[in-house]
Amino acid sequence: MVQVERNLFAASRERWTLPTVALLLAALVAGCSHMNYQDRARTPLKPMKSVVHVKSSAFDTPPRVLEGERPEYPALEADRREKGFVSVICTINVEGKAEDFAIETMTNPAFAYAAMVAIAKWRWAPAMKNGHPVAQKVRVPMHFNAI
Repeated sequence: MVQVERNLFAASRERWTLPTVALLLAALVAGCSHMNYQDRARTPLKPMKSVVHVKSSAFDTPPRVLEGERPEYPALEADRREKGFVSVICTINVEGKAEDFAIETMTNPAFAYAAMVAIAKWRWAPAMKNGHPVAQKVRVPMHFNAI
């Protein structure tokens, strides 16, 4: 009787081992085929002519991004392949630096933090009014896609 139970247990274990191993290998291969999120974060953004602006007649030329890098994909969210969206409102000051951040909408606080850190590092051309730089609010929407 004891021998029969051991054989049933061993057979049961073998039955589940092969599918489990196959599933783990498939997940490993799929995971290796995706781009490293940290490498993707280091790729520079193409300069944007403008972002979505808070409507105002306070400028002739809107602020625009001159250079910057994509936000770092939060590690936990990258591991989960979680997608997200953030809409950040900030002020671009006369020196072309982002300040006074506010989150308009977000799907995850980790994405919001990553977006604000990235935007703060970007180099901006400030808004211009009558040939002089002026501070201006902008809305920066960001999609985080785990691809």
